[in-house]
Amino acid sequence: MNEQSAAFAEPFKPWLTSLTRFNQFAVRRMEQWVALQMDSLRAYVDLGVAQTRVALKVTDPHSLHEFADSQFAVLSFVGHRIIDDSRAMSEWGNDCQKQAVGLSRANLLTVLFKD
Repeated sequence: MNEQSAAFAEPFKPWLTSLTRFNQFAVRRMEQWVALQMDSLRAYVDLGVAQTRVALKVTDPHSLHEFADSQFAVLSFVGHRIIDDSRAMSEWGNDCQKQAVGLSRANLLTVLFKD
């Protein structure tokens, strides 16, 4: 009975191989995307906590003025961080597209020519 099952499944082997490759690719890409997003989230949360600590130290008009002046530096940092995050996501997307095209070609060759 097992020999019949193995013989029946043999024509589908290239399809299963291609599907397995695609699933592994999708999982790796999703892990990279999550790592990028978590890094960004961690940076913004750390900045928010630091800004809250600084804001809690405001006790008089002079310290309020210093706090307000420091916000320009924070805004500059946030702007640069957003640009860096968008650049990283763009590079991730471009790399993902290139790898997906390569994987699609390899899978198509596997299915058509049954390597």
